[in-house]
Amino acid sequence: MIAACGGGSGGAEESSGGAKPVDGAVTWEQGEPFVEPNYGLPPKKLIVRDLRPGTGEALSKGRTMTVRFKNFDYRTAELYEDWWRKTFTTGFGTGESLGAWERGLKGMKVGGRRALIVPPEQAYGDQPVIYVLELVSVS
Repeated sequence: MIAACGGGSGGAEESSGGAKPVDGAVTWEQGEPFVEPNYGLPPKKLIVRDLRPGTGEALSKGRTMTVRFKNFDYRTAELYEDWWRKTFTTGFGTGESLGAWERGLKGMKVGGRRALIVPPEQAYGDQPVIYVLELVSVS
């Protein structure tokens, strides 16, 4: 396994009691992302981590994006959704996609990879989740 780290555009926010949330490492196995279980407090704000910068066109409001992604439970690292071997296409900046995607993928360039650590209030089912995404195309 190779741990990926990045200096993303977001950062962990201090939680109550001074304890910082655990960001969790993204690891790669046979070209696919996986995350480590997190035992710390979930973040209170969306955390955005650039895992690999893209070199293509930047994603902006009103465009259509095609991504590959995996969605994991923040605490257990259980895989919820797996769209890594296929692609998912949706509008961007128009309310079609998850709010965390709308905030966390803005400006991302084609070919880039990002991890989004989503707090409970911004995730489906009020459970903190981690998305690892790759922007395949913008149209």
